[in-house]
Amino acid sequence: MKLKSILYTLTILCLGVGAIPIETKIAYANNNQSQSTQLKLKGIPLACYISVGEPATGEGPIILGQEYTSQYWADVSLKYASAGKFDQAIELVKRMQHDLIPQQTKVAIATKLAEKKQYNRAIQLVQSINEPGSTEKARGLVIIGRQYAKAGNKQQADRLFSQALKYARSLAPELQVYPLAYIAIEYAAANRFTEALQLANRIKDEDSKATALSGIAAEYAKLGNFNKGIQLAQTITGEYERSKALESIASQATISQLAQLQKLALAIKDDAYKAPALAAIAKRYINDRQIEPALNLEKTIVAIDPGGSAYYELPGAYASKQRFDDAIKLVNQMQGNEWQDTARANVILEYARNKQYDKAQSLINTITSQSGKNKAIQALAQGYTEAEQYQRASEILKTVQPGNEIQAPYNRQHDISLVECAAKTTRK
Repeated sequence: MKLKSILYTLTILCLGVGAIPIETKIAYANNNQSQSTQLKLKGIPLACYISVGEPATGEGPIILGQEYTSQYWADVSLKYASAGKFDQAIELVKRMQHDLIPQQTKVAIATKLAEKKQYNRAIQLVQSINEPGSTEKARGLVIIGRQYAKAGNKQQADRLFSQALKYARSLAPELQVYPLAYIAIEYAAANRFTEALQLANRIKDEDSKATALSGIAAEYAKLGNFNKGIQLAQTITGEYERSKALESIASQATISQLAQLQKLALAIKDDAYKAPALAAIAKRYINDRQIEPALNLEKTIVAIDPGGSAYYELPGAYASKQRFDDAIKLVNQMQGNEWQDTARANVILEYARNKQYDKAQSLINTITSQSGKNKAIQALAQGYTEAEQYQRASEILKTVQPGNEIQAPYNRQHDISLVECAAKTTRK
């Protein structure tokens, strides 16, 4: 999980993108489809993502380039899957060249299929994961098993869990620990905590065991047993995984339970793991419009993480509740880095969603770094596209200028192409 986060950050910082028109054999909505019923991603019709094509990778390590372009298709694919357009979603998996993202996308689509009770098709999709040593295949099987369990079909649930365990144990010993952790968590999600804990406690690798216990603790909270979730989280020795457990539990906690979580988070010794847990608690306060407790907790978070990597989502959370002054005040406390740029862009997007375009532009005008300004402009452009103001989105994207990052000029052209396509498509 740590590696995935690092790769994502490197991808954002290192890669460039550009428009590559690609033909498609997928059948999409006809041109007479009304603007209001078109499937969209960030305000852009999905058909435009197909016709404009994936971003070019620009300069940078080829593995990161494959991750970036594969994630582009994954986002579009999962939007189709969420709308029940499974043929289109599955077809797009073929365009993904990264070694892991296609597997993860298949599992996500299979999850949607199982939720719609299309179990056989979901199983077929997961079974099509043939990469040697894939941990995603085991995870996909138990997710379908969990859906069977939720539907009350214990026999089929047991069959899928058994298949997943058999597959996991067929892997090399060093590869077994990750899928076994996934299976333990899914047992918990299926409300089978005894089996979940038995499996987790048999995992010999301490990191994987901690991952399993963290996930099980979160499932206790999701299913309404907050105290058991807390008790289990406290048994986790690794501070990273304990922090992740507290983050997950925070999203399920009531306001009265957050105070107890806060004490546990403050007891974490390593600030790198303490700050994210506290930020999750603060975000929960904000989402429940409990602003004063969030502001009080914010002071502690900023003190231990002045860079803002743990709490860069909080300004956007404030802004989503129309607390723009609190959002901007927090952004201004962050050090000038990519986290501050992202936080500010999130605030600008919320201004745009509230039709406060002038305030969004005024905030952009205060930014001194070109890379930060470019990210802010792209956020405002997204606000325009979500409001179907494609001409204004195109105009502001054209103001993006090359900065000290590689991707800016390439992003501009690709985004402009998407917006121009959206304008043409929605006029038909």
